[in-house]
Amino acid sequence: MSQERLIRLISPEPYGLAAYLEMFLLHQEASHHTPKTLSYYRYTLANFLDYLAVRGVKAPEDVTANHIRRFLAHLQEQGLADTTVHGHARAIKAFCNFLVREEVLEGSPMRKVTMPKVAQKILPPFSGEDIEALLSVCQESKDPLRDQAIVLCLLDTGLRAAEFVAMNVGDVDKDGLVRVHGKGMKDRYVHLGVSARKALLKYLAKRKARPGEPLWLGPKGRLTTSGLYQLCRRLGKKAGVHCHPHRFRRTFAVWALRGGMNVHHLRAILGHADLAMALRYLALVKEDIAEAHKRASPVNHFLEKHRR
Repeated sequence: MSQERLIRLISPEPYGLAAYLEMFLLHQEASHHTPKTLSYYRYTLANFLDYLAVRGVKAPEDVTANHIRRFLAHLQEQGLADTTVHGHARAIKAFCNFLVREEVLEGSPMRKVTMPKVAQKILPPFSGEDIEALLSVCQESKDPLRDQAIVLCLLDTGLRAAEFVAMNVGDVDKDGLVRVHGKGMKDRYVHLGVSARKALLKYLAKRKARPGEPLWLGPKGRLTTSGLYQLCRRLGKKAGVHCHPHRFRRTFAVWALRGGMNVHHLRAILGHADLAMALRYLALVKEDIAEAHKRASPVNHFLEKHRR
């Protein structure tokens, strides 16, 4: 965000939309939302307020459902992803609900707005060959022990990128139980298998790390989320594999379900509030099974050939 916009939002007109945006952000901060969430709310809602300001709308009571519809259509016309448009709509909905709770508005204009649809598409997981290729190129990196441990631990835990880089050495015990500082300040536990744990121990032995130190180091201390994304892109480019942190999470989910994991256990491990996402992964596994059956159906391929 530009300094000019930041100053404008910090010093808004009394009782204007910008003033209520600051109140909303303060409320979110007091509710212990993460800095990332606060930054996202500020970015999306500042976009909306800028759109309204150009059209002379500065007071909450002047915002209509039509303004919101036109703003969302404006985002779609710019070619933004449906997830981005949906994210803006969610932020506007949260802001309007806040204004209703604060008795600034009698009712939310979002009540009359249909939420933008998001394509229910899950991209494919890694294949076993993809993982082998990534592990192979790790041997050529500047820190092969770290990079190999990162690949195996991402794959074996299914953690979000921010959760992964936030871990300290002491968050992993000798039996592979991992304490995760999760989304929305909710801690949970996951587990590392033997192979991933061995790779991690080799990396930590080289460092002689202490419990309170960051588990993953970058050039300037703790590995950042951005640094993790850059590492994945670098490894992926060398291996000829499309690689980013979330693909490891997706692969963990799909491989766990293929291995017979219960969807309720998967939901708990992934840290999802409900079953919706786990069921989407399950649907992908079912499609995978159906496709495998189609390719190797005994009746379709072997029996029919025998009858010819």
